[in-house]
Amino acid sequence: MTRVFIFISFQTHTEYNHEHDKDKAHRVSQAFELSQFIRHTGRSADVNILAGDLNNQPFELGLKIIQSNTGMEDSWLTAEHKNAEDSGLTWNLDDNNYTCYPDYPPCRYDYVFYKGSARCRVKCVHCETTMHKVPGKPFNYSDHEGVLAHLELEKVSEPLQVEPITPDLLERDASLRQAVQILEEKIGSAASSRLFYTAVLLLCLLLILPITSLPLHHLVTSLISILLGFLIGWSFWMGAVVTEMERRGCLATKSSMEVLLNASSKKHI
Repeated sequence: MTRVFIFISFQTHTEYNHEHDKDKAHRVSQAFELSQFIRHTGRSADVNILAGDLNNQPFELGLKIIQSNTGMEDSWLTAEHKNAEDSGLTWNLDDNNYTCYPDYPPCRYDYVFYKGSARCRVKCVHCETTMHKVPGKPFNYSDHEGVLAHLELEKVSEPLQVEPITPDLLERDASLRQAVQILEEKIGSAASSRLFYTAVLLLCLLLILPITSLPLHHLVTSLISILLGFLIGWSFWMGAVVTEMERRGCLATKSSMEVLLNASSKKHI
């Protein structure tokens, strides 16, 4: 019988500011959409594997959503064997010459997640960080360390007697409620931004008409007109296109989360 393996390599949105994460809504949305993609495409697979730079620490909301919505396991946490001196940290290490945040502690941002099925058991035998310094060179392969996981697969002879690993619905619902609040804040922020860009647009339109009647050199009026024209185009693009796309994207993700939450609440009635 043919075995179906789904392997996904992915990188989520970078966290540029650790104290004031203005992209948190985007990162949460991306984590949710990724988890939904895995849920829907991996249902018929024997083994699902997700690996990559997920830019979330184990305790952060994005990673909680991915794991709780898919039921995938973290190879580093479940590995039967690990090197005692290996911390599992993959980013911002002191001995990495690409480290650029000396005041920020090292993090575990890179993962190998896996999930078996009723037809195939999966366990992690060994996990370690790898791809450190380039052999014979004074520099690293990347600002991130690699993660190497040794997974062992076992065919299940009687699938009906094996219960597949299911997502933690309580953890998922709690994470989704928190994510919905973040998205609602972002939607409100997008509305405020749109008002700001609209105000800039109207102000520039009011100024560009009488500017030619001012007793100024024609070069000065031309430069001012060009500047105002640029501001008109920029404010229209940001207010009518960028901000609106951002708002609609957050609304769509929020609606998808609420569908899952409503379905989950009906099961518990």
